[in-house]
Amino acid sequence: MEQENVNLFDLIPSQLRELLEKIQSVLDIVEQKKNTTSKVVRNTQHSFVCPFCSSNRIVKNGQTKTKIQTYKCKDCQKRFNDLSGTLFSRSKLNMQQIEELFECFHNRSTLRDTSEKLHVNLKTAFLYRHKILNILTDINEKTILKGQIESDEYYISINLKGTRKDMPRASKPRKSHGGSKRGISNHQVCVASAIDETDHTYFSIVGTGPITTEEVEKAFQNRMDSSSTLITDCKSSYEKFAKDNRIKLEQIKSGTYVNLNGYSLGNINSLHSNLEQFLSPFRGVSTKHLKGYLSWFAFSKLLKYTTELLDRSKKIMDTTIIQNTSITVNNVYDNTSNIDFFNVYKEYNYHV
Repeated sequence: MEQENVNLFDLIPSQLRELLEKIQSVLDIVEQKKNTTSKVVRNTQHSFVCPFCSSNRIVKNGQTKTKIQTYKCKDCQKRFNDLSGTLFSRSKLNMQQIEELFECFHNRSTLRDTSEKLHVNLKTAFLYRHKILNILTDINEKTILKGQIESDEYYISINLKGTRKDMPRASKPRKSHGGSKRGISNHQVCVASAIDETDHTYFSIVGTGPITTEEVEKAFQNRMDSSSTLITDCKSSYEKFAKDNRIKLEQIKSGTYVNLNGYSLGNINSLHSNLEQFLSPFRGVSTKHLKGYLSWFAFSKLLKYTTELLDRSKKIMDTTIIQNTSITVNNVYDNTSNIDFFNVYKEYNYHV
């Protein structure tokens, strides 16, 4: 057992079990060590730069009490470690908890189930979910769509979960008085969405109510390759965008499925159906956090085409663990939807 280059197939079962027990014992110790997470991040990084000024003129500068390697930037003179600015900066989670966190995230476990599995409180589980969502949103913002691109809007009612308890809600007319309000109101969030021929997707919350020409421009400016073909319904709001950006436009008339050139909106309609199924288990996503959940859906869709099922939670971890996030315990509850709820509900004469 102590010889080097032992052929494992030459060992008898009892020796293999002994070896497994030793490996498991070492694994348990390593997972609990405070500096293991920083080592994992360091091994995952493709490049290593200062998180403050992006300089690569970095030197080692001692270790913390928990043996985490620290560095000093020779340009900005600031000290940092492998975890600075990342998901797990100043985190108390060990590596086993971190792996379980990403397993829960991949499975879309409830926050309560996540907190119980990780042995942390609900606020901590909430914080880490939104740190991951913040990083996925940054990734989504780098998406460039190419080829045939189908685009349409997805509307979802404003959800004030987690917002001030005294905020008003839109009234719902009784069925005896004509049923629900027809058409699109300013109490519905407008999500500009698009999917290209390689199944890359992009979502942008542009406002409330029907989409405008300015909102189309805001959502898709520098988001589509100029050689692309944009496929939409017959809303005039897309015509100016396509003309200004020299993108070929194919529009589908209302009441038809295919235009004269054979283009349709089948993929974007399917995307919206899948998105509705994805959001359903959360029983209402707060509008101020909707952007993160849209990015979660987009990333999950991409994983289905690029990563084997059993490897997906690790892929999410490897992708996000090295990225910086701006979410902290102080701003995680902020409104990141860019929708002014007080303006939307001004008809109620609501004041702060």
